[in-house]
Amino acid sequence: MHNRLLVIESTDVLRSKLREVLSEHHEVHILESGENVRQVIEEVQPALILLDYHLRDDCAVEICRAIRREFADRQIQLLVLGQDLNESQRLEMFAVGADNVLEKSIGRLELTAKIDVLMRLHSALMRATTAERKLEGYSRELERIVENRSMAIQSTQDIAVFALAKLADSRDTETGEHLVRMRAYSQMIAEQLRISGPYQDAIDELFLQDLFRSSPLHDIGKVGISDAILLKPGKLTPEEFNAMKQHVRIGAETLQEAAKSSPSGSFFHMAAEIARYHHERWDGCGYLEGLKGTEIPLAARIVSVADVFDALSSKRVYKDAIRAEQAKAMICEGSGTQFDPDIVTAFVETFDKIEAFSAEQHSVVRFLHAGSGQTANYHWGKHQAATELSGENAVVINDGSHPIGLIIKWLQSVGMNVRICGEYASAKHLIREVCPMVVISDWGQNRAAAEMFCRWIREERLPRYVYTMVLADQGLLSDPTLAYRLGIDDVFSHTISREELLSRINSASRVIELENHLRTVERNDPLTGLATLRYLNDQLKREWVRARNYHLPISCVVIDVDDFSDINRDYGVEAGDRVLQQLAQTIAAHGRQIDYLCRLDSDRLLLVLPECAEVNAYRIAMRIEMLVDKIVVEVNGKQVRCSVSMGVAQRNNDVPNLEALIDNAEIALKVAKSSGKRHVVCLGNCQDTAGMMAADDQVRERLEHLAASEIMTSPILTIKQSDKIAAATQLLIKEGFNSAPVVDEKGYLVGIISEKDLMQAFRRPEAGSTLVSGVMHSEVVSFDESDPAIHVYEYLSQAAMRRVIIVKDGRPVGVISRGNCLRWVHQLDVEMGLGDPTKLADVLDSGIMETATLSQIRDIIKGMDQAPTAGSIDRLSF
Repeated sequence: MHNRLLVIESTDVLRSKLREVLSEHHEVHILESGENVRQVIEEVQPALILLDYHLRDDCAVEICRAIRREFADRQIQLLVLGQDLNESQRLEMFAVGADNVLEKSIGRLELTAKIDVLMRLHSALMRATTAERKLEGYSRELERIVENRSMAIQSTQDIAVFALAKLADSRDTETGEHLVRMRAYSQMIAEQLRISGPYQDAIDELFLQDLFRSSPLHDIGKVGISDAILLKPGKLTPEEFNAMKQHVRIGAETLQEAAKSSPSGSFFHMAAEIARYHHERWDGCGYLEGLKGTEIPLAARIVSVADVFDALSSKRVYKDAIRAEQAKAMICEGSGTQFDPDIVTAFVETFDKIEAFSAEQHSVVRFLHAGSGQTANYHWGKHQAATELSGENAVVINDGSHPIGLIIKWLQSVGMNVRICGEYASAKHLIREVCPMVVISDWGQNRAAAEMFCRWIREERLPRYVYTMVLADQGLLSDPTLAYRLGIDDVFSHTISREELLSRINSASRVIELENHLRTVERNDPLTGLATLRYLNDQLKREWVRARNYHLPISCVVIDVDDFSDINRDYGVEAGDRVLQQLAQTIAAHGRQIDYLCRLDSDRLLLVLPECAEVNAYRIAMRIEMLVDKIVVEVNGKQVRCSVSMGVAQRNNDVPNLEALIDNAEIALKVAKSSGKRHVVCLGNCQDTAGMMAADDQVRERLEHLAASEIMTSPILTIKQSDKIAAATQLLIKEGFNSAPVVDEKGYLVGIISEKDLMQAFRRPEAGSTLVSGVMHSEVVSFDESDPAIHVYEYLSQAAMRRVIIVKDGRPVGVISRGNCLRWVHQLDVEMGLGDPTKLADVLDSGIMETATLSQIRDIIKGMDQAPTAGSIDRLSF
């Protein structure tokens, strides 16, 4: 495939010259000024830009700077051409991003050589960029795996810790939710202390995480207290109270032992401190050790306030609950005596959140966790409705770690249909069934399962975008990066208000609308309306598996618009767009219902034909060709017609997947395009791959044992560099050559000159006295006569060059042209049954010898021999 090159040149003569020179090896696009350069770069996506320093109306410096600023990731090479540029002008161009600055008087070979170097640099930079992106992706994936495994381990630890705490707490039936509330209160107070107060430096992210994990263990020592004391409804006797006090020692000693055996047990150390000291008082009158003031660890002082507040505002076997405001007043009364005054201040400052959370937790109606499809049935009274949410489905997953009845109530109050699932497996079935607008899951205790569930939602192909919200723990709230990486849309805490929750869901409707629009763009090509190959990928894989398992044929056709770039150039981009649209509509209207048609790239379509053998696919392609001949697009009063070339391939046992099948069709298309316009070629008929490879091996083996001198043509015409161009021209015309090597006085090869070079030199005023040395090209490709012939063959197979010079001791002794090399190789092909001698003459007489490489010519001859639609040379208009 030719590299795309954009020329921005103000002079007509040089534009024409550059097109002539560069079009041989590159796809060239021309601009007279920099007026539409941004749009053209977006459409053409060039690898290199030749920029005229002397543009009439545009500053080359600004254009260069804009290209580097706006297309930095494209690795576009910038080559500036100027006339008599001084050093400051050159340095200025380099400073704004030019890769090279050359004089317009530069020779043709030198210019093409420098362009080739920049093209190779562009290719290397793009490969490096791709490799860097892949490396970054691998690094991110590795980080994700490590992070997920670490979190899974931590989640397992948290589950075990919380279960252990609940084991102790569950012996008191009226304090079953005490751990949840007390942990939340502690966290709110600590977060407030981190914002203001004297403890800001002491409370960091690790402190908050450890407090969140360790605070539920504050009363774990109660497992060592008898039920008779723990559950006694009346007041404890002094002896019973002394026994009750021992729970702080039992808990602390147990947790200290756990901390010794845990490699990451910082929270166990904090838990041990909380368990031992959360009944100490600020004035030193607490138990067991009678510590006072800041002698008591900070975490224990925080938990003490939270624990007492929850005890006051909750019902116990020995007392009734009191109102939150009354409990707050009692906490304030204990400031400076029972509690740290600064912690009480933080408690008061965050009391609104604490009170809201307390009200929610104490008012939650306990419910059984429904299975798939069961609707929660609550009667909460009238609420203001949000009409845009009415009738929408919502799925709430609650595994029991946190009651979220208020959230369900709020969703129902605006008319949403709320479905409740107690575990993630049933939630998946329900989501597939109803495809809800929003899914709310509780991060809760089973964090690993929650992560896998959220990832599943994003990977599952659902009919519409599902907005995911997570009721998060403090760790996720403080750093929601993981949640967003998993595809979660929103993260919120247990203290969220009704107004905030509903506002977020209302905003979600706009996100869903945008995501659905993006899905449409992803699934359908915006220009033709056809499905994209990426979207059809899963369906095509299923067709491939079905064809393989049941031994059914499946074929594909790659359809390429002939001279599409010329249509865009001559009639405008709008004409090219309308041609593609009409082409897509025509093919889609006449295809089978089971076929798949999509846009492959800018000017090519892909047609996948299940249950269709290659011969039938060829007939379909021929029918498409006739339909395309009837397409006429009118643009600005002009009629635009088009033709297509197509490559056809069929699945067989040697084709591993659909991608390989498409590659085979593209190989057939390449043969078709090489044969001219409006061609259909089937891979199965245009080449026998195994035979071709065997033939190439035999050809190479024969050439490896031959020297270049054995296949060269000699003698050879030479011209001296001291000759005048008039004499050299007469000699070339007399001998019938269009070029000849140039030698010095001793006969050594110093260059090459062509009839075209001499004709151009005659236009100069000083042509009469001009010597050959002044117009010859010093860059010349030569091989020593002792070099293996395979080296010459491989070079001519890759380069579109007519001939190379053969030298002996630096002096030219012969020439190997593509013509005689092709004759020699083709004779071997004929001997191996891969060629027809009658076809070679047609190719040698055609214009394709001017531009094609040796490999392309050889492939074309083989394609001519066997292609079903190219049975005669008349069809291949070279």
